[in-house]
Amino acid sequence: MANIELLAPAGNLDSLKMAIFSGANAVYLGLDDFNARGNIENFNRENLAQCVDFAHLFGVKIYLTINTLIKDEEVDDFLNLVKFALESNVDAFIIQDIGMAYLLRFSFPSIVLHASTQMGVQTLEGVQFLERLGFSRVVLARETSLKEIRRIKENTPIEIEYFVHGALCVAFSGNCYLCSLLAGASGNRGKCKQFCRLKYSLQTENVQKEGYLLSTKDFCMLPSLKELCEAGVTSLKIEGRARRASYVGEIVRLYRYSLDHQFTLEDQAIENAKKVFNRGNFVQGYFKDEKIIYDKCQNHIGEYIGKVIKCNSGRKFNEIFIQSSQKINRGDALKFFDNEKECGSIVANDVQMVGDRLYKITSTFLPKKLWQVNRIVDIEFEKKILDRKRKLPVMVEFIARANHHLKVKLECGDSKIELKSDFVLEPAQNQPITREDVKNCFEKCGEIFYIKSIKTYMDDIFIAKSKLNEFRRQAFSQLQNEILKCYQLENDLEKHKIQKNEKISLKNQKNVSKKMILSQNLEKLAKNADENTILVYDFNRLSFDELENFCKENKIYLFLPVISTEEDLCVLKSFLERIENLGIVASNYSHLSLISRDRIIIGNNMNVYNSYSVKFYKENNFENIILRIEDNKFAKIFNSGARLFAFSSYYPNFMYFKHCPFKEHIGGDCKNCRYKEGISYSLNQYNFDLKRKKISSCQFVLKSKQKFDKSLPDNIGEIIEI
Repeated sequence: MANIELLAPAGNLDSLKMAIFSGANAVYLGLDDFNARGNIENFNRENLAQCVDFAHLFGVKIYLTINTLIKDEEVDDFLNLVKFALESNVDAFIIQDIGMAYLLRFSFPSIVLHASTQMGVQTLEGVQFLERLGFSRVVLARETSLKEIRRIKENTPIEIEYFVHGALCVAFSGNCYLCSLLAGASGNRGKCKQFCRLKYSLQTENVQKEGYLLSTKDFCMLPSLKELCEAGVTSLKIEGRARRASYVGEIVRLYRYSLDHQFTLEDQAIENAKKVFNRGNFVQGYFKDEKIIYDKCQNHIGEYIGKVIKCNSGRKFNEIFIQSSQKINRGDALKFFDNEKECGSIVANDVQMVGDRLYKITSTFLPKKLWQVNRIVDIEFEKKILDRKRKLPVMVEFIARANHHLKVKLECGDSKIELKSDFVLEPAQNQPITREDVKNCFEKCGEIFYIKSIKTYMDDIFIAKSKLNEFRRQAFSQLQNEILKCYQLENDLEKHKIQKNEKISLKNQKNVSKKMILSQNLEKLAKNADENTILVYDFNRLSFDELENFCKENKIYLFLPVISTEEDLCVLKSFLERIENLGIVASNYSHLSLISRDRIIIGNNMNVYNSYSVKFYKENNFENIILRIEDNKFAKIFNSGARLFAFSSYYPNFMYFKHCPFKEHIGGDCKNCRYKEGISYSLNQYNFDLKRKKISSCQFVLKSKQKFDKSLPDNIGEIIEI
């Protein structure tokens, strides 16, 4: 479909080229700083402009990921990077930090901002809040339903971007704090160590289990593309900036084919997708009632090709006999499984075909008979992908008349140029230049262009080959500049000065006398009620009668779950309108329109990380703000008059799940809910409980069993969980 954007990842130049050559309409990438894939190769200031120009020549847009949370002391570097990227003609910026979005709108009013999936937007109300802030596109959370996508499309003109392929985070994006709190490696700061891919133990009253219990399958939405596009998605996003160029090339090609052929799938589409990366044989996100966890193996399992028939053990090398329905090539990487559990892998450097579909491989590895064999790298298949090229057709008109200036006209798509030499052509005395000479010269036009046709109008003239080559280079350089003209952004770099907060001394900041008490027990909250304490109820399943009775005597705030559906918001809005003594701790942007702002506390799940976020919320009449939980370096937050709070004694919520771990791991369904049995997880010395949050539908929280304590500066009010 021509109006649907196919958006590809790129972690390096090879992946960028593969995305472009395979049919992507746009590519997203990051620089060394301020992007959520800080642990990969990435691009840099030296090659960004070159990469942007390369993409623009093929009509492909570049979106820069600046989607980490930013510290106050990093703001100068952050703004300078954005200014540099604007000068390099980057088309749009993917951003998470609300304070930085607020700052960029003032500093560069014409900047194009896309709301990162890390912002956790999954409802119309959240989209509308960001639209008013100036975002032109929202990358919806993967948990967003088809029904909600339709509702967003019907009620707002904003562009909708949605992930369609690649890794599926087990936790709600932007609200995973596991690596951050346990290892100081925040995903919101681009340092995720993927603790979700490790082995965990699980225990209930009746079940004990071990495996990759938080590791999700990769998702593949090829079978659901038509539904997505008809619902209103305008950009289909492929995940995988950390993956190989062959993965990018093949996955882009498969989705390009489907879009170009009325959503039909190419033969062997799913099998080919598995060849380049397959974790768990794929799942269609949260759209279908499918299990999303693959607890047997946490990495690439490739495609099934056969079984081990026998093994001969040797002194140094072993002989492995594999019966396979597919040809095994020298250089293929194979992985062995026993009952789905990974047992080892080899590169097949010594391969012989010794019978009908029977291969002998010599290796130091010794598998067991009947083990399953998967191919994780098909070397010949990947070579074909990496050999893929794309060039732009150019029509050439070459005019060489004696005693006149040399002229050439180049035409590429809608772009045309005419170049006239600064020298006059002389009649040939001995060997005139031939049409074949001209053709051979102009065919040396680099990796961007190829000559589709060439017309020559020539007298018998002489021109040195060096002069002709230089003239050709000038012509194609001018053609490139002509093509790139439409991408020269009219930005505000000279007209608008960067606006930053004035640094306010801590001595002048507002002192906070109040504290918050957080509890899942209303009786405990009642015992702590006084004029200097804000009571916050962290409910499990919302009991409206019980809460309404409590509010007759006390003012209280509901700590809302991070994932909210349209049904949740309707229930909450009705309840909040009825009870004046009730407020909320907002956990996502959709909560900010539920009631009047004086009854809303900005919650820690909104990831307020810097002074600019504080200033943004204060200017929008939110008086109470809970700062992030990821570290305790709050002293550099310069207050703008809001009342700031942070957790000082609490049991952290590490992750938030949309899937049901009970269905995944111990069975049952919604009619036979087994939540009362409880689930505990453990990872080395760390222990976690699984807690439920339910309004109209369930979501789950991975909560620490260990208590965390930290000291706070005097200007920050403390939150104590009891």
